[in-house]
Amino acid sequence: MGLFKDTPPREHPEFTQLRFMAAGTPSWWKRNRHKVVGTAGLLIGFWLAGHHDTAAPATPAAPAAPAAGSCTPTGR
Repeated sequence: MGLFKDTPPREHPEFTQLRFMAAGTPSWWKRNRHKVVGTAGLLIGFWLAGHHDTAAPATPAAPAAPAAGSCTPTGR
């Protein structure tokens, strides 16, 4: 009676042996990859933040004392 029937879908006989059709428990990587990638991202972020070089503010050099008998900038 049309395309949509109330019968449940059946497995195709040619695809029952394929890995994606015969669903089992996911592997360790599939269960925990979001944790691994998140932890690696945090570690890389902390490492990059710790290696960020901030330049120290430059302190101006002290002015040299005028030598004895030299002219002063005031002109006297």
